[in-house]
Amino acid sequence: MVESIKNAVSRMEPRKVDNTSAAKSERLNGVKSALMTNDTVSLKSTDNQSVVKEMASSAPVDMENVNRIKEAIKRGDYPIDIDRITDALMNAYREMKD
Repeated sequence: MVESIKNAVSRMEPRKVDNTSAAKSERLNGVKSALMTNDTVSLKSTDNQSVVKEMASSAPVDMENVNRIKEAIKRGDYPIDIDRITDALMNAYREMKD
């Protein structure tokens, strides 16, 4: 495989680069025009706007799951792993501190 790569590289022709000031200026102008373009996004469909408003009005929360957990806590059936909670809090504290 190494030999095939060497053979492929040896068959490549070197590319000539135009280093004249006119060529440099042309490349610079191309970069400037690319940087100066303004991209905008707009929603034109009223369907899209209503979907966006609906999504923004409520958090993505599974209320069925929330209610199930609340009921389990009330009954005392929800397992709480104090060590796991403590570790997560300490890790969050360490990340904030760094």
